[in-house]
Amino acid sequence: MEHTTLQPVLAIAGSDSSGGAGIQADLKTMLANGVFGMSAITALTAQNTTGVRSIQDTQPEILADQIDAVFDDIPPVAVKIGMVSSVNLITVIADRLTAHHATNVVLDPVMVATSGAKLISDDAVDALTQRLFPLATVITPNIPEASALTGLQIEDADGMERAALKLAEQFGCASLVKGGHNTNDANDVLAEADGTITWFDGQRVDNPNTHGTGCTLSSAIASHLALGETLPGAIRSAKAYLTGALNAQLDLGHGSGPMDHAWRWR
Repeated sequence: MEHTTLQPVLAIAGSDSSGGAGIQADLKTMLANGVFGMSAITALTAQNTTGVRSIQDTQPEILADQIDAVFDDIPPVAVKIGMVSSVNLITVIADRLTAHHATNVVLDPVMVATSGAKLISDDAVDALTQRLFPLATVITPNIPEASALTGLQIEDADGMERAALKLAEQFGCASLVKGGHNTNDANDVLAEADGTITWFDGQRVDNPNTHGTGCTLSSAIASHLALGETLPGAIRSAKAYLTGALNAQLDLGHGSGPMDHAWRWR
């Protein structure tokens, strides 16, 4: 009997009980993009398409054990990191990823809600930038997050490019500033640590259901890095997948609903 090998990818993020974002979106995305998804859960949330009701962070020792258990048995080729809101958990992730020499780390710095509300404390932001950013292959902030991280007012494409370059220079990792918060386009810009700039044109999809877009994009990038694509190639593949998921026009829930992660099979 022939054996099949899939590239394993680890998602480190919070759980979304409604299935559209977080770990659930990560694992669906990884399956759809041809890799084997694994998880280390940073928090339990009670949420749906209308909002988050409650959050309970994972104990640091349990998070460390989850990461160690995965690396000790099925070492991931790539790692996606999503929302982590406590300094203790950020420290655990940084320590364990360093100990295991993790590669192809994609970090989605979930800091600012779509509403503009701040999601993590200043202490946690400091830990994120000092401990996790230097381990990342690429970070994927949206415009409000890039603005918060750089202190720059981002109003156009030039502002996005300046912010991406500043982040790449400051933290030594590539930075993909996502233009989804612009009303006129969905173009993203990548600044690599050597100063190389790449723009990715995106199709703006008229769909109010965008729950989990950031989680989905970062997981898809990690998946395609695991498949051996270059960083710009992985971003192109991930954007094409996300566009398809939005174009499927899934409509669930009473708020901003999830996308169809399995659109390719409909």
